[in-house]
Amino acid sequence: MFRASVLSLAILLGASAAAAQGGSGSLEGRPVKGAGGVVLGVVERVIYGADGHPAQVLVRPKGPRPAGPHSLAFNGLVQTADGLSTPLTKAEFDAMPTVNLDAN
Repeated sequence: MFRASVLSLAILLGASAAAAQGGSGSLEGRPVKGAGGVVLGVVERVIYGADGHPAQVLVRPKGPRPAGPHSLAFNGLVQTADGLSTPLTKAEFDAMPTVNLDAN
């Protein structure tokens, strides 16, 4: 009985995480706009916390030679009809350090 309950809980938690990821996973490729509606970049990846909810969003800067992505806290962003928005200016966003996705 205990084993069946643990298995049911694991299935329920997995389904909850998948549902959360499915909802925010659709953010990938969407624009992130800053102060004044300026497009800062696009969502490259959504990072999830242990609870299955989005924690960080990696945003690839817009431009002819885009640098590596910048990490923004998900709870500091506002979801809009076409993507996300942040109160950061373009200068503030561009001054942020980049994230090395190749590092282990």
